Amino acid sequence: MATKKVTAHTTAVALFSTPEHSVGKISSINIDNQSGAQRTVRLQDIFTPDASVGQANPTLQTIERFQATVANGLSFSADEASLKDVKCLGDAKAIADDISTDCVVIVGYSIE
Repeated sequence: MATKKVTAHTTAVALFSTPEHSVGKISSINIDNQSGAQRTVRLQDIFTPDASVGQANPTLQTIERFQATVANGLSFSADEASLKDVKCLGDAKAIADDISTDCVVIVGYSIE
C-alpha cells in the first residue's frame, strides 16, 4: 500500500493518478487538524470517461468520492472497511475549505 501526505489547501492537491483501465482503491484516510478552526476535506476523482455509444466526445468529470469535517484540535480516521466503496478512476486529489499547514491529510491507496 502506498501513502501520500498533503496539507489542507483550497486548490486541489494531487494524491495519486490511476493508470487507464485500472482502479485506485483508497484503503485509509487520516486527517489531523491542529489548525485554529474546523476543516472540511474532500477527496475528488478527476477523469475523462472512455468514448462510448451515445457519447463520442466525453468531457472531464470531477466526482466527489469522500468528505469529512474535523473539528480543530482533533483527528479523524477511516479504515479500509469503511472505505470499501471509495474508488478512483483518474487523478485523486484532496481539497479543503481553507489553507492550513496545521491540517494534515494522509491517504493510503493501491492501484488494481
